[in-house]
Amino acid sequence: MAVNGIFSYTQPLIPIFNGEKYEFWSIKMKTLFKFQDVWELVEKGVVDPATDEVRLKEIKKKDNKALFSIQQAIHETMFSQIAAASTFKKAWEILQKEYQGTNCWKESSAMIVNQSVVGKNPLP
Repeated sequence: MAVNGIFSYTQPLIPIFNGEKYEFWSIKMKTLFKFQDVWELVEKGVVDPATDEVRLKEIKKKDNKALFSIQQAIHETMFSQIAAASTFKKAWEILQKEYQGTNCWKESSAMIVNQSVVGKNPLP
């Protein structure tokens, strides 16, 4: 949207994770964090011993911004899972460890059970 020749944008809505469809949520969040230029904090973490004090302060500020975003992106009933995480990377890893792949496994298991009930062999 252009206003007097100046482009502006609004902050995108943050998708809320409620414990289901982690893979979809994590893809959206990863894209959002890349857009916000904070994704490298998951890959590298915060502390680099060679980082000067000013740069370290900037990195910690970005980390807090990302940590706040991920705290806002999960349902309040799940907040306790990441409440103790002091970095964005730690919060992301907690959710990843808990939920990555769980929905696919549940759906695959349900499909196998359903096919077994109707008498079809679910495995090739």
